Amino acid sequence: MSEIRREHLLRGVIQGVGFRPHVAAVAARHRVSGFCGNDDREVFIEVQGVPAEVDAFITQVLGDAPPLARILGHEVRELPVRGGRADDSDADAAPAFEILESRRAEGAPTLLPPDVATCPDCLAEMRDPGNRRFGHPFITCVNCGPRLTIIEDVPYDRPNTTMREFPLCPACAAEYSDPGDRRHHAQPISCFDCGPRLWLEEPGAPTPEPDRSPEFMAATIARARELLDDGAILAVKGIGGFHLMCDAANEHAVAELRRRKHRPAKPFAVMAPDAGAAQRLAEFGDTELALLTSPAHPIVIAPLRPDATGSAPELAPSVAPGLGDVGVMLPYSPLHELLVDKPLVATSGNPPGEALCHDNASARERLAHIADAFLLHDRGIHVPVEDSVFLGARPVRRSRGFAPLPLPLPSPRDDGPSPRHILAVGGELKNTFAVVDGGDDGDAGMAHVSPHIGDMRSAVTQATFGESVERMLAMRRVAPDLVVHDLHPDYATTAWAERYWDERGIQLLGVQHHYAHALALLAEHGIAEGPAVIAALDGTGYGTDGTIWGGEILTVGCDDGDEDGSRGDLWSWSRTWHVPAFAFAGGDRSVERPWRTAVCIARSWGLDVPLDAVVPAEATTERALLESQLAAGVGVVKSTSLGRIFDTAAVIAGCGAKWDDGAVSYEAQAAMEFEHLAQTALDEMDAKSDFAASPTVPTSTATTIPELFQELAHPEYSSSVRALRFHVGLARIIGERMALAAETADTAIVGVTGGCALNRILMSALRDDLAARGLTLLEHRVVPANDGGLAVGQAMAGLRAGRETS
Repeated sequence: MSEIRREHLLRGVIQGVGFRPHVAAVAARHRVSGFCGNDDREVFIEVQGVPAEVDAFITQVLGDAPPLARILGHEVRELPVRGGRADDSDADAAPAFEILESRRAEGAPTLLPPDVATCPDCLAEMRDPGNRRFGHPFITCVNCGPRLTIIEDVPYDRPNTTMREFPLCPACAAEYSDPGDRRHHAQPISCFDCGPRLWLEEPGAPTPEPDRSPEFMAATIARARELLDDGAILAVKGIGGFHLMCDAANEHAVAELRRRKHRPAKPFAVMAPDAGAAQRLAEFGDTELALLTSPAHPIVIAPLRPDATGSAPELAPSVAPGLGDVGVMLPYSPLHELLVDKPLVATSGNPPGEALCHDNASARERLAHIADAFLLHDRGIHVPVEDSVFLGARPVRRSRGFAPLPLPLPSPRDDGPSPRHILAVGGELKNTFAVVDGGDDGDAGMAHVSPHIGDMRSAVTQATFGESVERMLAMRRVAPDLVVHDLHPDYATTAWAERYWDERGIQLLGVQHHYAHALALLAEHGIAEGPAVIAALDGTGYGTDGTIWGGEILTVGCDDGDEDGSRGDLWSWSRTWHVPAFAFAGGDRSVERPWRTAVCIARSWGLDVPLDAVVPAEATTERALLESQLAAGVGVVKSTSLGRIFDTAAVIAGCGAKWDDGAVSYEAQAAMEFEHLAQTALDEMDAKSDFAASPTVPTSTATTIPELFQELAHPEYSSSVRALRFHVGLARIIGERMALAAETADTAIVGVTGGCALNRILMSALRDDLAARGLTLLEHRVVPANDGGLAVGQAMAGLRAGRETS
């Protein structure tokens, strides 16, 4: 039978995942010849053989792709046959198939792989006394380990990573060169003879000379465990940066970490030794457990087990004070596997409000006042990456294990020209940014979303942001045509975008905050055309009228379309409804002191609520000044923020009794404690799955939000039941308005976005309410509902603007 020859071009996440060795291994099982290689953009394969063998080869290449690979594009081209079999003198000899060296190519490079947790094969080797990598804290293979954090340039080859500092020893080089080995072309591999070094620095003790020997590393880890057992706080360098770690059951150690980090109440994450230990701390459903044990190994927030902080606690009470949940993750690096033998607090290694520490010198300087000792290594971290966080199946922070995997952006049917390259700079808090490198054949392209950056109000974080943007643009080979930012004039990202625009002379676009939230949700669900009704519910967003928005129902894609009846493009939108506006004074001070917001709302709406009980005694003079300011209308702005409404509900329900000076110490603390209060009513009723219909839950009769507050202040029921009624009643009011907007727009597409979409009770009640009205609620599952997903919506707005103006 005559032979054929074909070229296959594959695009997607195919670098750093063992794809070329996989292709070569499959070729060895079929009578085909040829080669494979990669460049900046793709994996290229030329394969020759009889048609049945060629077809079987590519079917297996695609069907049995490495676990970390993600193929997003596949092109095929017929080529002229070359020569014949590699060795015509021996009909039984395997045809030759080669892996070529990486080469450079013009155009956008291939997708960068995220960092992934240690795989079961490497864990088994690390625990095997007979294996040469027994106890090796940097064991990795083609299926696991650091990726994004060590990549300095593409193509992804060892010389382009921080591992170039560690030449392979003969044993590792043999594995790297063997097509049948699990470490074939695995760039981060090493062993005790050639890999990174690990050491411990303790104040007052001489710093040891780092040693690669198994004995030295084992003794280092043993000493670190001793310190943790004794109540010390350790700064531990991981894959993407530093953790601050201490014994999670030691109340003194946890409280001391809070004192040193100036973090009085915000919950700490906990790293548990294994899934069994994690399940003793929190109640994980099947979805949560699958996330916890997935290759990404994110932090998963789940309800605390009732006895987790009991008389013989596995967790100190101050790990997550005032809440009924705890965030848990599993060890995701071999160093963590060796170190963590019991639950440990594992919180980000950074001073308050600053970016993550990721190099040894910076950690020594910035964490010296927090850590008692430093567990360090000399493998460089080029890209700092925080841990990802999920609340159930909802992403709260999309970072390690997920970033920078892209989100394909939907394209409307009527494609028009648009800026090919877009930089969306995100928001002020929970910042991420996104780069769109354009699409082929009319596709809108993909949004490459950065790892979590953080709070942009810090100069350190702003510097990290700028470095991260330049790094991603360089690795994506992108020079933006358009930079997109939030409308808020005082955001650091707005100022950064304006400087960037001014220096480069490119297009600049400001996008309203909640419209960007809505577009992010629609992009995630692949919706390119409206109309769609989206509730954007959060704390603060700068409105188009200069007021503070945050409780909005938007109808997106609300034009009439063309005469042929096509649906509206997402560029058009209207503010269909919002929560009642109230006068808000005091800015950040009132956000940090929810009693002030309660005064603002009570005076604006004429509420009969017990303000005297929620205002701290020492704030009498401040309250009087606030009241006079509201009466005079000086320094007052209108607000429709649902986040501030939740804050007010929290203090009226009594959540603020334990706050120092009536002030919260972290964002959304009041709302989270109010949700926990409502959850206690559900727990007492054992009605978690059907609370809205439960006869034991007194139904709210309120038809407006002010009426909800009057019910909340009524002492007839317990505070927890009143908190639950508030949540369910609010969901009913919002659901009714969403259904009315959907009917008016003649659409069944409804969704919820914004930080309040992370409130599980509100979302469950709203989901049930809309389902009873025949509507299915769109929710976030890929990018966060909070400002961590804002850049995706800004990128979508940039594409829509390009179609309008080009």
